Amino acid sequence: MTAVTHRNGFLLRDRLAQENFRTARPFLALLFACANVCSSVLSAQSNGGLFLLLPFGAHAVGQGEAVAADTTLGSEGLWWNPAALARLPKKEFAFHDSRTIVATNDMIIFAVPSKALGTITASVYQVNFGDQPLTVGNGDVAVGTITNRNYLFALSYASPIGKHFNIGVTGKYAMLQFRCSGSCGTVPNVSGKTYAVDIGAQYTVTTSIPFTLGAVIRNLGPDLQVKDKEQADPLPRLIQVGVKVRMPISALADAGASLDLLADVQHAAALTTDLIGALNVGASLGYHDQLFIRGGYKSQREGGGPSIGIGLERGAFGLDIARRFDALSSGIGGQTPTYVSLRARF
Repeated sequence: MTAVTHRNGFLLRDRLAQENFRTARPFLALLFACANVCSSVLSAQSNGGLFLLLPFGAHAVGQGEAVAADTTLGSEGLWWNPAALARLPKKEFAFHDSRTIVATNDMIIFAVPSKALGTITASVYQVNFGDQPLTVGNGDVAVGTITNRNYLFALSYASPIGKHFNIGVTGKYAMLQFRCSGSCGTVPNVSGKTYAVDIGAQYTVTTSIPFTLGAVIRNLGPDLQVKDKEQADPLPRLIQVGVKVRMPISALADAGASLDLLADVQHAAALTTDLIGALNVGASLGYHDQLFIRGGYKSQREGGGPSIGIGLERGAFGLDIARRFDALSSGIGGQTPTYVSLRARF
């Protein structure tokens, strides 16, 4: 019997610009402090719930996962940086799907913004690693079926503070299920559960070249305890810090277009022992806030590579599609990871 294992105006007066920089200094200090502190916190090498690090959302993936400072993520912000939800203009219902060599992932999100109370967002997420037959003999007789699913239930709250600062927090409840049905013999049923918290912030500086700073710490919580396993595994905690710059190109503005450049640094001890585990860069070219062409690159030791994406906004409806050409998928001949996001705002 074989056993199967479980292995997302340009110009202002100089005085106003100086005031914005002075206001931003405490936030910059916070970012660097978080980087120093969290690099030691993220030192564990054995981690559980690695699906919490999977990329998610066509908008984010299309621009190379450089998203910590992106205030236009919409509902995808729940996964990457909850602060991005703070200034959501309307209610949003979204469905996000991705298909990779690892799994098929689906998430439903509903976000409700309020000028008085901030934005509350709820989501349900399933990671489907697929079903596999359990065989005997030479592998030609199936006696059972193994299913491997992970689930995440999340609730997020985000709020603007003044004109420039956003904060957000997401509470998450994660479940792992590895089950066998039929004549399973010694193949065990495995399950685990835990909860976690994400904390994020963004600050927009309105200088002659407007830019936004962003930072998020994800998956803070108790170790993942799997049933009947003596050793609990720490969650794959992650810190991500980045910047987004709106390029002041008059020719683009005159044509109703915009160009955003983004860059992030990312660390997760589950993926690397380096202080900077990944460098993500991306660009988004928009036309009349209806058509977006995105591109990016994720640089890391394993699994990095370029990505492209397109976004369409028409009235209350939006569609984003992205593909990621990572080294892992191409190296083993798997399908190119594809991400699709559908949203309705009302």
